[in-house]
Amino acid sequence: MPPIQKTSNVLTLLSCLLLAACSTPSDNAREFRVAGSSPPNSPWSMQWQRFAENLAAAPDISLEPALYVHGQLGDPERSIQSLRRGRVQLGGFPLSAAAALVPEVALLHAPFVFSSEAEVDHVIDHFLQPAFNELFEAQGVTVLNWTEAGWNHLYASTPIRTPEALVNFPIRTQPTLGSRVMFSTLGADVRPIPYSDLLSSLQTGLVRGADGNLVMYFAAGLVDEAPYLTLTGHVFEVGVILANSAWWQSRSEAERTAIHAALGPRTRLRAEVAAQADALMNAAVTAQRVEVHTPDASELRAWRAVGPRVRQRLVQEIGGEAARIDALITAGQRSFATADRVQ
Repeated sequence: MPPIQKTSNVLTLLSCLLLAACSTPSDNAREFRVAGSSPPNSPWSMQWQRFAENLAAAPDISLEPALYVHGQLGDPERSIQSLRRGRVQLGGFPLSAAAALVPEVALLHAPFVFSSEAEVDHVIDHFLQPAFNELFEAQGVTVLNWTEAGWNHLYASTPIRTPEALVNFPIRTQPTLGSRVMFSTLGADVRPIPYSDLLSSLQTGLVRGADGNLVMYFAAGLVDEAPYLTLTGHVFEVGVILANSAWWQSRSEAERTAIHAALGPRTRLRAEVAAQADALMNAAVTAQRVEVHTPDASELRAWRAVGPRVRQRLVQEIGGEAARIDALITAGQRSFATADRVQ
């Protein structure tokens, strides 16, 4: 066989295999693909393993989730588009990826909006859920549950105790509008670097700090390059579990019920995230790898002062339904405050 013809045949075969791998399973298929970007042995990875086990144990249900939850299908921004097109049927996504479909969710990354997990639950469950359901459905995906990674804090190679310390400070922003607007409002030298490049960027000095949840800060070794941790708790980092709407509607009521049950309550994941964060923190403190600063009342007031300005800018920059979502957040907060006083 001539070399050119042989190469052509090989390429044709590879293309067919790729198309077959990316094709959408039939509506009656037992197997469905689950996408995610959880690090192995993390609480989020364990949640997906538990999901598969729970679904396998469900009576009278014959569904087989194929887990691609360690980023095998690409970054979250890419895999959420695969979900939308039906190449993936279910997945867990950070707000940065979800905002590509529904920009209004970026409001949940406005700093110092929420003061407790209970307030987050109240506002999302009783005020935001219906509105977000509608916005996601318009994009061809269905919200099944919310997930979370805990509170975001600041960490750096030098102490950052007040907002003034961030002026002209080279900091990596998360791939969310809320993060970028927050740090630009504080006058920082904003550098939107992918998470995969964060550790090397800290090592080379391209950035000198960032923010994020405690599990990833310790588990990924970021603590060794940025050992000064300031417990600002400025954002409660949530994500969302989505299903392709066409696939979801093709499932029987019994299958949908089983999938919901297999996902479990987010309170269990919250407890697991908190337990792992505490264990990692205690180990790092004991080993003197980290210097932890808890802002006093005066410092915390200074940090919180940036919140309203960032929130207002976000509403303006997002547009769309952002003003309505922002009003729902406010209504939810007032409702929570009232319920809290009654209790």
